[in-house]
Amino acid sequence: MNAQHPLAVVTGAGKRLGLAITRTLLENNWEILALVRQPSTALDALAASGRPVHIIEQDIADPAVWFDLWPRLRERFGRLPEALVHAASLFEHDTADTSSWAAIEAHRRINYDSFVAAASAWMQCADTMQRGAFVALVDQKVQRLNPDHYAYTLSKLNLAVSIPFLAQALAPKLRVNGVAPGLTLPSGGQTEAGFHTAQSAFPLGAGLAPTDIADAVLFLLQQRWITGQLITVDGGQHLQSDCDVLLRAPS
Repeated sequence: MNAQHPLAVVTGAGKRLGLAITRTLLENNWEILALVRQPSTALDALAASGRPVHIIEQDIADPAVWFDLWPRLRERFGRLPEALVHAASLFEHDTADTSSWAAIEAHRRINYDSFVAAASAWMQCADTMQRGAFVALVDQKVQRLNPDHYAYTLSKLNLAVSIPFLAQALAPKLRVNGVAPGLTLPSGGQTEAGFHTAQSAFPLGAGLAPTDIADAVLFLLQQRWITGQLITVDGGQHLQSDCDVLLRAPS
């Protein structure tokens, strides 16, 4: 690491898990390049607080932007960022019966292609002795398959499978790992009551929070001898079947 604060790019830093990760890294002396399509009120407040967070408005729906973005960031900040956390994600409901190629491609480009492009472009921009770490947010559902969110699931399956390959191909310059979160925030129109009911059925019970995911990301960024791993942080959600959830949910 540099004598300066280590420098990390966080995609999707303006909300939900991306915002939690940004806050945790800031609390642990990282300087953050918050890469967002549009800033949020919470992210603006962080930047205005004097913390070392820089908001960069960038749409990563075109993964090719990374091949220009890394050199620009290196020129602007005087060094290539040591880390990237890919928290940005497209999450829309569909099924095999209702999905379209446009939906499949849109999910793939943001959830999977952008991470692969970012890693490849970083390698081409890095100096010989540069070392870095990338962490992608995946999803516990890649270990507990069900047919909902068809396009989203396909993109996350691609992402999960790519992690050990990228770790092998990009070593020793770049470590590549993933975190597979469980249900940590209401999603997909879920009510607060529905959210708490679903969490209460976890083998470890309710209480999984965004900070738990952020702590796992921080661990992987700091542990320099781990690469090619997918850590599942989900309270045991991936161990459940849909039947388990129905049987254990409180009335």
